[in-house]
Amino acid sequence: MNSEIASKRSDCLQCRMRDQSIFAGLNTEELCSLGMEVQDIEGRQGDVLYRMKEPARYAYTLRNGAVKLVCSLESGQDVIVRLLHHGDLLGFEGMQGEHHRHSAIVLAPSQLCRLDLAELQRLSERLPKVRAAILQRWQDALQKSEERIIELGAKRAEARLATFLLQWARRYPQLRSLPFPLTRTDIAAFLGLSTEHVSRIMADFKRKALIQEQGSQLEILKPKSLAHIAGLSEAHKPD
Repeated sequence: MNSEIASKRSDCLQCRMRDQSIFAGLNTEELCSLGMEVQDIEGRQGDVLYRMKEPARYAYTLRNGAVKLVCSLESGQDVIVRLLHHGDLLGFEGMQGEHHRHSAIVLAPSQLCRLDLAELQRLSERLPKVRAAILQRWQDALQKSEERIIELGAKRAEARLATFLLQWARRYPQLRSLPFPLTRTDIAAFLGLSTEHVSRIMADFKRKALIQEQGSQLEILKPKSLAHIAGLSEAHKPD
């Protein structure tokens, strides 16, 4: 990890995301007796939290911002396996192995909680509720990944990209103008398309006034039209 990333000790009792963390099921007494230190860290765009095949030392909860998980293939191609938002976990696979299976790269200025994996392993053995919470979050993440493969795998490129944009918007239900720090290359690496193909489709969506981009912000102007392109059922279409 970038040695210049700022960190300070976290106060789990006062954390606004406590209900979404792996400590959500703990009472005040249990939180006060964790026996481990949680660090608050600030990640800047481009910071590498950990690299693929590096020894796993830390796990993280993303409190704010965005992070991409990247696998580098033997061919040299990078594939984005997950895009993480507020409340998501990363690095916890280190509890089951000695090395990370992907790289974690900050997409936009982010706030994260950092947990020492060795201390977390001991804590999860002492407090079964923590281990159960971690396993549930792993299961949820796996299910979402499987759903993404099924939903996107059989679609044409335009439908795949439209589906992705609508899924991104669902992570920010209260916002009209969405944070969108992804490059065309990032989108391509996530959807299994070429950068050129993504650029052409995004340009077409903008020409048709379906979306609008300004800097690193995205606004979906016609969500129902985009949902039609995505081939979504009525139950999954935006209002």
